[in-house]
Amino acid sequence: MLKPQYLFIAIVVCLLITIAEAAEQSLAAATVVLYNKAAPDSVQLARFYAHQRGIAHDHLVGFTCSTEEEISREEYDTTIANPLREIFKTRHWWTLHETPDQEESVTASSIHFVAVIKGIPLKIRPTADYPGDVPRPGPMGNRNEASVDSELTVLAFMSHQISGPTPNPYFQNFRAIGDFENATMLLVCRLDAPAAATVRRMIVDAIAAEKSGLWGRAYVDGAHNTSGGMEVGDQWLSEITGQLHKVGIPVVYDETPALFPEGYPMTDCALYYGWYAATVAGPFTQPDFRFLPGAVAVHIHSFSANTLRDPNANWVGPLVAKGAAASLGNVYEPYLQLTSHLDIFNDRLLH
Repeated sequence: MLKPQYLFIAIVVCLLITIAEAAEQSLAAATVVLYNKAAPDSVQLARFYAHQRGIAHDHLVGFTCSTEEEISREEYDTTIANPLREIFKTRHWWTLHETPDQEESVTASSIHFVAVIKGIPLKIRPTADYPGDVPRPGPMGNRNEASVDSELTVLAFMSHQISGPTPNPYFQNFRAIGDFENATMLLVCRLDAPAAATVRRMIVDAIAAEKSGLWGRAYVDGAHNTSGGMEVGDQWLSEITGQLHKVGIPVVYDETPALFPEGYPMTDCALYYGWYAATVAGPFTQPDFRFLPGAVAVHIHSFSANTLRDPNANWVGPLVAKGAAASLGNVYEPYLQLTSHLDIFNDRLLH
């Protein structure tokens, strides 16, 4: 089921605030951690993350699945989705209702958050003639490739409709997921990076930033692109700049078509938003560049998270390898309108 193919490489529920112990316990109780038994690093990282976040052992769920980043729809169904649905049922994380045609329907869920650990496949390649799927008109209507993470968000829907977008009830909403009545859509993030040591560092840095705050500068790199509807990307970045100014965060905003150059002194970088290049470039290619601990960094591109295993390919992998604690990106082409709206993302990050 194709949705905006964003992939959260984040373990940050909320930066710039201190999370009370009671809130941490509530979040931990509503979280499951998914790992791959066939990948030793995945097992160790899952245990480390659960320990750091106070997540109960019975909320760790292991699969024996492919260690490749890209898998088939059949592999996703048989080794990840179907086994996970059975676990949600047997552990009574779902409230189930039988429909008149004797099919199961999920009416409520005690689990709201899913942490996907490095080692779980990243994306699902397109397929044809999937039983129950009806391709729809439009450029996205007949597309069914997806990130594993986005498919997990709709695990409770029990749907065979995998082509086309699915409405997100949380979009542009200020309510916490726990405030939604009978919320069943999951919020999924991924703890992944080119190296296992980087994932551990992301976990530690994010928790530290939650407790003490994230202090530093923001760098926003616009593209001044007005062709073919692309201006919306610059609108997001311009809005972000205004949001940051309002709360007193120092911002460097570049509106020229070129990216920040390699030699640009991007010091004390706590936030980075930019576009539009296919591969990491500019200051991030310098050997001595590092983000501040806990930093959030995002670059808009159709395939910014096409792989997370190469510290020099695309954007998400290189950004976290250079010290960012959180990023997001696309594993397949989402088109700009279905890309994560960074102005909304930044607004929620600040509040």
